[in-house]
Amino acid sequence: MKKRINVLIFIAILLFSTILYQLADIQLLSTKNYGPKNVNLLERSVAQRSHQMSLSTGRGLFLSRDGEAIGNNKIYDVVMFPGMKQVEESYKQIAKILNISETRMIGELAQEDSPIFLTDLLPVTITENQFKQLEKKDMKGVQLVERYQNEDPDIAQHMIGLVRNNPSLYEERYGKKNDLKTSRVGISGLQKAFDSFLIEGEQEQLLFHVDGNGRPMFGFDLKYTGYENGFYPVKVKTTIDQNLQQKAEELLNKYEINKGGIVLLDVKTRDVLAMASRPHINPNNPYQKESIRNQMLTQQFPGSVFKTVIAAASIEAGLVDEARSFDCSLHMYGKKKSSRDLGNLNFEQSFAESCNRAFGQLGIELMNQDKELIEKYAEKLGLLGPVGWRGDVFRYQGFEQFPEEEQGQIWGNEADQSVEKAIIQTSIGQKNVKVTPLAVANMMATIASNGKKKSVRVVDRILYQNGATMTTFAEQTQDQSQIEPYTATKLKPLLHLVTESGTAESLKGLSVAGKTGTAEMDTDGDNKTDFENYWFGGFFPYEKPKYAMVAVDLHHQPNSSSNIYSVYKDMVQFINDIE
Repeated sequence: MKKRINVLIFIAILLFSTILYQLADIQLLSTKNYGPKNVNLLERSVAQRSHQMSLSTGRGLFLSRDGEAIGNNKIYDVVMFPGMKQVEESYKQIAKILNISETRMIGELAQEDSPIFLTDLLPVTITENQFKQLEKKDMKGVQLVERYQNEDPDIAQHMIGLVRNNPSLYEERYGKKNDLKTSRVGISGLQKAFDSFLIEGEQEQLLFHVDGNGRPMFGFDLKYTGYENGFYPVKVKTTIDQNLQQKAEELLNKYEINKGGIVLLDVKTRDVLAMASRPHINPNNPYQKESIRNQMLTQQFPGSVFKTVIAAASIEAGLVDEARSFDCSLHMYGKKKSSRDLGNLNFEQSFAESCNRAFGQLGIELMNQDKELIEKYAEKLGLLGPVGWRGDVFRYQGFEQFPEEEQGQIWGNEADQSVEKAIIQTSIGQKNVKVTPLAVANMMATIASNGKKKSVRVVDRILYQNGATMTTFAEQTQDQSQIEPYTATKLKPLLHLVTESGTAESLKGLSVAGKTGTAEMDTDGDNKTDFENYWFGGFFPYEKPKYAMVAVDLHHQPNSSSNIYSVYKDMVQFINDIE
């Protein structure tokens, strides 16, 4: 019995000694390389008691022309810590300022086992004014923060574009795997065009330590990371006016433009002030081509808008005679009566009333002079494109701000240039004529600026994180192949007559000059119209042009009215009211 007790005592002493040695080894001897795997116990201890909350993904962001973030939502927030005691006064102040239920806030927080943002805990939005009020309070047990969410933009979705986690696309684009946990890349719009500048780097995070009970040790190593770099992430400063962009979006929704959109340019600079496209992007299937496609950059059948090109070519080719008249009671081929009995009209009246017979005849006469003449004048007016800004930026040669922009076309095949019916159809914007709404807006801006051609720009500069300029995108004037200033001065009153007494008389009194267009589409080859495109493109104010704008209602059901003129009218009135 005595022997057994001694053995037990020996074993106890041995175990106790082993435990003491392990404690000493852990705490004193092998703190940095404990065990067969050489675990750094100090780092592991810190990691177990450290928490981090992401304030930003580290991807660059887009700014409006006024410097406000677009599609990278700034959020004012409060970090809440479960299990904190003696913080009732802080909770009361938060609930009072934010006008929320203190009881509900505490109850929801009790269900959490780790720190959480208040805006994730409750459906609440903290305004800048409320955040400033909170900052003035001496609150314990919470942390006020400003953070950003890289979400799909609420406005200008097609233009700004989407970002998605796509490892294979990341590797294809950059030739390597991302070392970060995410491989988010821009898949459309400006996010795609400027992806190499915006790609995610170091994330901005709030780091803090907790005690043994998981409570934050305020004042001990509470810091932000990701702010040390004054250069990245960058900020891409666009030319977009958020007020005008928001109004464009509202009007497309109000008038139920299911497919189409608006593009608004500054005539002088050719900056995009607003660009909105429909249909809306399906966020659950962002790679679906039909929803993600920006219709303002997609070639469409223009209809009579194209008569502007025929008018310009006719003026410079000497085909315009004030005494000449056209029988606009005839169908465009001249063999039967037209559904619109307009009588005999001169050139100006024919343009204002969009007489197909007149412009079909002029088109044939132009082609008799030169088979390339119509295409030449479309080019001179900046209609064929691509019209978006392109140039060399750093190591990128031929960098494009609108890489998704499609080029316009006039002829389907060379044979059509010798077929009378094909020439007539082409001259009124039918057959195979396709142009983008952006290019039509650029054409109107070209006429408004007396024939001066420029590239369209949507990004003005790229800024480093500290506000310094990385690079700028200068205005680009295209001096080659332009219409004569004299021609532009002749086109302006023609376009104004359209709204004063012609096909867009509903816009009378707004000092708008422009051209209507209705393109008929036979999609199944049964010689019946299946869809129609409704256009209005123009500039304003007529006396001193400042804006060029195009509004389109695409694939509209035939024989039904379109609201496109109401969209245009309301947009012009909105701009006039805020100036």
